[in-house]
Amino acid sequence: MGNYHIFLAEPETKHAKRRREAEVNAIVPPVPQYLHWSDQVITWSKEDQLAMLPSPGSYALVLDPIIISKKHSCRFSWVLIDGGSSINLLYRSSLERLGISESQLQPSSTSFHGAVPGPSHSPIGKIWLDVIFGSENNFRREPIWFEVVNLSSAYHAILGRPALTKFMGVPHYAYLKMKLLGPKGVITVDGCYKRSIECASDGSKLAEAMIIAEEKRVIMQNVAALQKDMPAGEPKPAGESQFKPSQGTRKILLNEEDPSKFVLVRDGLDNK
Repeated sequence: MGNYHIFLAEPETKHAKRRREAEVNAIVPPVPQYLHWSDQVITWSKEDQLAMLPSPGSYALVLDPIIISKKHSCRFSWVLIDGGSSINLLYRSSLERLGISESQLQPSSTSFHGAVPGPSHSPIGKIWLDVIFGSENNFRREPIWFEVVNLSSAYHAILGRPALTKFMGVPHYAYLKMKLLGPKGVITVDGCYKRSIECASDGSKLAEAMIIAEEKRVIMQNVAALQKDMPAGEPKPAGESQFKPSQGTRKILLNEEDPSKFVLVRDGLDNK
């Protein structure tokens, strides 16, 4: 299964260009404005390495945070941590599990590429939901904006750079873990090789099914186009022969009482 980095399709309006230029050319304030939680340190060591480390870097970091709505709180076990994604995605099936209807979504003007092969996509809306990492003794709860998409996926949600920045989370793809700061110190969230393999397997099957469906759609379009270009005419009745005898032949009856039984012979041959 290929990896698709999700990135925004930047609007090319004058307003959007002016906003981007203002952000890039902003004057640095005389006093640095440090982010929340930036005064604490996150470190990694060999103590974080699992006893078995198969093919480091070959597995996706799939975690199981709790996502909270007004009706339900669900622990989603297949949430991809994707530092290459510029947005956070929530799939419609997960939205339904949280008891949220499409009418509760806010409008979204975002378009993006990379969630699945093909052209850009637009969300059906966006929503602000709380996400929790950690245990009862030490956890972090942060509100996260999700773009909701009506797409099929092996994952329940994707947490990209906006969510990682909000949590000040540090993923480690070799150790298959993520660390973030909590009220009682560093929170370590463990991934699972089995879960990563299951996601990769389901994702491969889904991608193959999508490719087959797309190829079938293209074939049907081509068939429809060919049928449209064919000259109009009366269709041949079922069972009627499409064979037309060539010139220079003649019909010889095999049974004079049954005209349907005959053979065609080349001119010049004797009837016998």
